[in-house]
Amino acid sequence: MFIALGSLGVGWLGPDSVLRSWLLFDVLRNSRGGVGICAMLLVVGAVLLLAAWLSLGLDLLRSRSRPDAPGRLSQVVVSALAWSAPLIVALPLFSRDMFAYVGQGRLMAAGLNPYTTGMADLPGWYGIGVDPLWADTQTPYGPVFVWLEKVVVMATGPLPTEVAVLAFRLIAVAGLAMLAYYAWRIARLRGLDQAAVLWIIAASPLVLMNFVVAGHNDSLMLGLIVAGTYYAMKDRPILGTVIVALAIGVKPIAIIALPIIGLIWAGRNAGWGVIIRRWIAVTAIALGGIAVLGWGIGVGIGWIGALATPVSISSWYAPTNILGISIGGLANGVGLDGDIVQTAVKLGMLALGCAAAAYLLIAKRHADPIWLLAGCFAVVSLSSPVLHPWYGLWLITLFAIAGIRQLWQLRAVVYATGFFMLIGLAEPLDMIPRLDSSAFIPVAVIATALAGVTFVLVATELAVRRPVVAGVRLQPRSLAS
Repeated sequence: MFIALGSLGVGWLGPDSVLRSWLLFDVLRNSRGGVGICAMLLVVGAVLLLAAWLSLGLDLLRSRSRPDAPGRLSQVVVSALAWSAPLIVALPLFSRDMFAYVGQGRLMAAGLNPYTTGMADLPGWYGIGVDPLWADTQTPYGPVFVWLEKVVVMATGPLPTEVAVLAFRLIAVAGLAMLAYYAWRIARLRGLDQAAVLWIIAASPLVLMNFVVAGHNDSLMLGLIVAGTYYAMKDRPILGTVIVALAIGVKPIAIIALPIIGLIWAGRNAGWGVIIRRWIAVTAIALGGIAVLGWGIGVGIGWIGALATPVSISSWYAPTNILGISIGGLANGVGLDGDIVQTAVKLGMLALGCAAAAYLLIAKRHADPIWLLAGCFAVVSLSSPVLHPWYGLWLITLFAIAGIRQLWQLRAVVYATGFFMLIGLAEPLDMIPRLDSSAFIPVAVIATALAGVTFVLVATELAVRRPVVAGVRLQPRSLAS
């Protein structure tokens, strides 16, 4: 509730939003006191949410010896629903991508191709609230999602932009529900602690920040990937392939999951002949279907070129970007063109990540397919120069359904959640452009977030070291071997 209330003053609103004329929003968003209070409500709410999530996790850890105890699973589900409910009506925070979805939908509705046309060609695009970075950038989404964008925009055309934004948030929440449902079914199939898996995948504050408040379509992509993997594991590989094809149609990066579906279809002890035939089959079904859909809605196969869009920018904390900047700086020092060297390093690291994924698929083809899926996404994501907080959720989700069976793995999930939460809270909010004359409030917000998250993580670490928790033994990694 604090996050939802805080969003009224610091959440994103388009310059032409009708809400700006309402007295409540005018008072909260155009006074330093209103903005400061809302910003602190947001940060305190996020810290409280992290504390509540970790407290629930400690309860689950203490009862690990009774994984089937009644109430464990329902406690996680009810908590996730209760925490999500107020956030559904919050103004967008942590990202402006939902406004980009509206803009791309308007491009489609106007008969323009978002794979060849930037947002700047759309009259009134800036008034929607779209980030200027999208002005001349082609969409990185697949034909399934750009079609959904068109449907939403045409259905909400005469209504304020906020109605379309809410529709995209509900699509993201539906994707999260699908992700949670099929993650639970995979956890049950693999003999994992179902409550613990859903605690990571559905109740995490990082999930709620990015898949509910920010409304990222990654929740829909991940939900389809996990659903397709589940049906492949249940001996329905063609259905699984079709569902993963839909995931590719949302975000093309989901293509990484296709060879995993082929390996599941081939069977664990299959020879190369069977594996290659299955890979050809899943490729033909998935990419052929996506190509037909693209041509059917008038955008062709432009999504293939759009694969480069996410790597056209960089995240300061991405390992590849840090390495590229460092080597580029050294190149400048010896008289070389640092920008060219930096670009070469980034492309080389991404190629290395793709090669590592290919190695896993070839050399470890008989390994647990869920661990292979998580591993392939990890090497490709971590070798990319851009690593958004919601990209981190790809890895956290997939490793959760692969099986968190050791305490250090659980710690990695918790600390990654804390780190990406801080990244999200430090991202520019809508208050920054309105506070050019004072840096005090932004600095105070970031300092409060850092102190709060650090305190909660330290307190949790101390709690984990208590005898009642430290004595808990997690399950052996039998399925991962």
